Amino acid sequence: MSIQVTTKNFESRNRKHQSEFRKRQLIEATMDCIDKLGLSQTTLAKIAERAGISQGNVVFHFRSKEELLEQTLRHLSDEYRTNWLAALSDAGPDAFAQLRAMVESSFTPKICNRRKISVWFAFWGESRSRPNYMRVCGNNDAAFSDQIKILCEVIEAQSTARLPASTAVLSIEGMIDGLWQNFLIGPPGFKRIHAIQAVFDLLDTIYPDLQAAQ
Repeated sequence: MSIQVTTKNFESRNRKHQSEFRKRQLIEATMDCIDKLGLSQTTLAKIAERAGISQGNVVFHFRSKEELLEQTLRHLSDEYRTNWLAALSDAGPDAFAQLRAMVESSFTPKICNRRKISVWFAFWGESRSRPNYMRVCGNNDAAFSDQIKILCEVIEAQSTARLPASTAVLSIEGMIDGLWQNFLIGPPGFKRIHAIQAVFDLLDTIYPDLQAAQ
């Protein structure tokens, strides 16, 4: 059984575990800086200060600010994909249950919180001028969209659908994106349960035959 590396036991861990800990620490510090300062004002010096280590230590693990930013984006993307894939796997074989599970996964606290949404929007905003950001963000969005579309096509083949699958996907994703934006810039007090229910209401409208079964 592996022992989690912390600041207290850091010195007693081997180099591999120390490196993994530092990289994760720096990615978390990078997200903090992007959230508070924005991408353009996030520097290696400020990341190092936030992480409580030297700037040279940052460069040792990530050769440049750009490499650290890209790895931060990849971390977010991998976390998001792992989250919805797990939700999909746990939902069972029913396509409508799987679709609802994917909606819920988008509002999981570790995924949907003001800090991480702020970082996502910062990267999305830069993606048009940075092909590497566009590639990571695009692959993340495409994988989620493709899975939603597959489920919508299965449901459409089995029951009444008021929208074709292609339109249903745009509607579902558009609502999720809008609710994420609400978490970031909307008035305080908007809760995840309200966001999930709003998308569930949309699903019930698109697939009226399945509403009573849930």
